[in-house]
Amino acid sequence: MNILSSVVRFSSAVLIGSWLTVSHAANYDDAVLAFENRDYASALALVLPLAEQQDIDAMTLLGRVYDEGFNKPNEAFPWFKKAAEQGNAQAQLELAELYDAGEGVAQNTEQAIEWYEKAAAQGHDEAQLALAIHHQEDLDDNKTALTLYLKAAQQGNATAQYRLGLLYLGDTGISTDKLKAWLYFSLAAHKVPEAAQAKDVLELEMSNAQLLQAQMVLKQWQSSR
Repeated sequence: MNILSSVVRFSSAVLIGSWLTVSHAANYDDAVLAFENRDYASALALVLPLAEQQDIDAMTLLGRVYDEGFNKPNEAFPWFKKAAEQGNAQAQLELAELYDAGEGVAQNTEQAIEWYEKAAAQGHDEAQLALAIHHQEDLDDNKTALTLYLKAAQQGNATAQYRLGLLYLGDTGISTDKLKAWLYFSLAAHKVPEAAQAKDVLELEMSNAQLLQAQMVLKQWQSSR
């Protein structure tokens, strides 16, 4: 084989590989779009071949199609488990939720917490929120809950922000701080109606100076994002 033939064959292999990569990505993107548009049949047809190739993101999406689209958690479970074991944070969260609810698998709180912890360690805000609620409501450990709520709140999780506001207000073992409570209620108000109501009530208890200071802190928080 001469040099020119070798170069041509190598170039062809590279082009084919690049085309397959682009095609794979396009199919995955189309599957995501179909899923978001609730066209679950199309999403399934697009993502199943990719998941069968052991693509982690595709396996996770396929699990969501089965679970959220077709209400078949038993079919979603093995795909979430495969992707979770390979480190996909979303799959770890989804797997934890199945164990937590006993859907598609026998209910197992210990397994649920383990997978929530793995996803939270990767910075998944919903997992951090779930763990925070577990520590607050099941373990009566508000200090650990506070730390986890803060991590989720920093990522814009409105439920975590609302719960933070409540922690800074109540008899929870956390020092009362109306300024911080108002801040987090304000951040969550556009998504959590209870937060907007709590913010309005709290403002009635705050002086003009306190409210002005709180508004300045809110502006600083928003400008830092």
